[in-house]
Amino acid sequence: MRTGKIGNIRFSCTRCGKCCSLEVPVVLSDIELWVKRGRYDIISNIVKKKAPETLRKIFNLSFYYTFKRKSSTKKCIFLKDNVCSIYSLRPLVCRLFPFAYSEDELSIHPWALENCEGLGKGEVFSRRELSILRFLAKKIFIELIMLPYYSTFIDEIVEKARSNVKSQ
Repeated sequence: MRTGKIGNIRFSCTRCGKCCSLEVPVVLSDIELWVKRGRYDIISNIVKKKAPETLRKIFNLSFYYTFKRKSSTKKCIFLKDNVCSIYSLRPLVCRLFPFAYSEDELSIHPWALENCEGLGKGEVFSRRELSILRFLAKKIFIELIMLPYYSTFIDEIVEKARSNVKSQ
């Protein structure tokens, strides 16, 4: 995977919504947050899909969890009028973007290198901000490695969430 190295990186999200066309992995920490907040409406929109090549190669995953897509645009189901309707509760991978999840090194996501309008804008990240991003990247990396061990649990939570949303 080709990634950009981190130096004096600048990033300020322009809210263009382009990254919402990416299918991002949902990890256990995301689901835990949504359960704690009672947001079964978010969980009910999770789907289990065949893992793309990068997830198969890096994490040896055959499947992963992500959000449903809008049939018309193929963008995230939670993108409304080009704004994330769950922004304060968005998945960890979305919080990390335009950076890539990694065990060792924080890097710029290869898609972002080519497509992200916010790269090069805004203030340079502080050491503290970069430290937080590195922690987040490592957390996502570990949770993706562990995915096969807790997938049955996620399947059950998603099914229960769908039942709860239907009954409301």
